[in-house]
Amino acid sequence: MQYFRVACLGVIASLLSSPSFSEGKASILWKSLDGWAVYADPTLGNACYIATVYEEGTLLRLGFDFSSNPRSVYLGLSNEKWKSLDAGKEYPIKIQFDRNPVWDAAATARDMGDYNLLVVKTTDVNFVSEFSRKLTIRVEFAGRQIVNLRLDKSAKAISEMLNCQDAVTQATSSNNGAQPKEDPFEQTAPVSSSSDPFEL
Repeated sequence: MQYFRVACLGVIASLLSSPSFSEGKASILWKSLDGWAVYADPTLGNACYIATVYEEGTLLRLGFDFSSNPRSVYLGLSNEKWKSLDAGKEYPIKIQFDRNPVWDAAATARDMGDYNLLVVKTTDVNFVSEFSRKLTIRVEFAGRQIVNLRLDKSAKAISEMLNCQDAVTQATSSNNGAQPKEDPFEQTAPVSSSSDPFEL
């Protein structure tokens, strides 16, 4: 397991330094397990997320968003049938996990390229651990149920998402430390008394 983690860390470090990653071209697969996939997303501040697709075509995505302040956790839902979603528009929805109280949320449609994702954000740090303990999620819009999904194996997927985030954060930190200086003429040695300002 330790070897796998070190190998993944090396791969992520090399990907983080590649132009395609820094340009935000695509998410990087960390691991697939039990119907879930764990990714690192360069467009969200190198944050990790989990995703799964259900038989009826609904995509569920849960992850971190480090691209803005304050940092947040998001829950995203999508279905190819939801063609009328307008990117940037807010939709009032109701979310219920298991038999817990209903959560009234403002979801925003986000253009993800090939599809629109309905996204709900929260800054509640406990949301991820709470999600990992739930068995089902139900979502309503305009009084109509649009999603009723089982969250099988989500706890295992979230545990791996946290491993992914640890590794990406570590790789990003070490990669940032190796960046060349912006000013190539910056002196790190004591200033020379020579009359030549470029003498090292």
